[in-house]
Amino acid sequence: MRDHLFDLEVIMDDEMVRWGIISTAHIATQRVVPAVKGGRNVEIAAISSRNLDAAKEASEALGIPTAYGSYDELLSDPTIDAVYNPLPNGMHHEWTIKAARAGKHVLCEKPAADNENQAREMMEACRKHDVLLMEAFMYRFSERNLRAREIVSSGLLGEVSLVRSSFSFLLPRNPDNVRFNPELAGGALGDAGTYPVNSVRFLLGEEPMSVDGRLEIDPEFGVDMGGVASMGFASGCLALIDFSFQQNRRQIIEVVGTDATMQIDQWVLPSVDKKWITITNKSEQIQEEFGPSNTYKLEFESMSDSILNGVGTVWDGQDMIQQATVLDAIRESHATGQRVGVRPPTFDE
Repeated sequence: MRDHLFDLEVIMDDEMVRWGIISTAHIATQRVVPAVKGGRNVEIAAISSRNLDAAKEASEALGIPTAYGSYDELLSDPTIDAVYNPLPNGMHHEWTIKAARAGKHVLCEKPAADNENQAREMMEACRKHDVLLMEAFMYRFSERNLRAREIVSSGLLGEVSLVRSSFSFLLPRNPDNVRFNPELAGGALGDAGTYPVNSVRFLLGEEPMSVDGRLEIDPEFGVDMGGVASMGFASGCLALIDFSFQQNRRQIIEVVGTDATMQIDQWVLPSVDKKWITITNKSEQIQEEFGPSNTYKLEFESMSDSILNGVGTVWDGQDMIQQATVLDAIRESHATGQRVGVRPPTFDE
């Protein structure tokens, strides 16, 4: 992980990275592509689908020059530098490796992998073919969230002993929704739950040593609809997370220290209006204000900078493996009914 997380200055470059979009998934066509178009070093050059008509419809609606009727066709296009992979979770592994073999850099939607083994195979494929890989947690590019991490590390809160992180929303029950399909690695932990897990790692800058997790498995769909977990850290800090497809929308982080408490609301999605960090100590409440933040565009611009300047991404394949390791531990804890240790990942140089 590159050591400039709090410095939003980027290297200006007149060149553009030509991006291809693998699939016409809702998150790509309705959220990401509209947000990143116009990025200073980002050109959305092609979009693909297993159905050519769907790809053409998306390309016309979004102003994307080229439409392909298969993912392989897009990967065979020599003019495409990088791909965004928003396929269903269970397809990330296969198509990220295929993209790497085609010489394309990959920004892969979260969770990039179904488990640690898949994450390692993806990273190894990208290393072998000399392409970059990053897991798409766009919230990490928000100036407010970067400032929150800086506050935690600065000691302003005192010794941090507790982090609470929540993300939930009400998802209509629909058997056609890939989030409810166990064969495509559906479930709340691999969707909403990835954000609280990642946010704790992001804010504390360390990996948990142990995890105790419980999941609510839906008898109809066979996937988890929500859950809770606690994570213990070597520093002595404890983190509590919760996530759900069946609760009112909540995006709340609370960090509790010996001197003050910090709260961040609506921290996951890009912000279109003002947002705040609130710090409360024994004598006063302080609010820091932040303007709108297009975190999808910042994420694409950051990775494009890395590609153009030949440097590693801010968060790399090792970070992706560490994230997958924690998710695996939560599943193991639920399955065994016990708290489990989290083995620190090792990496070959």
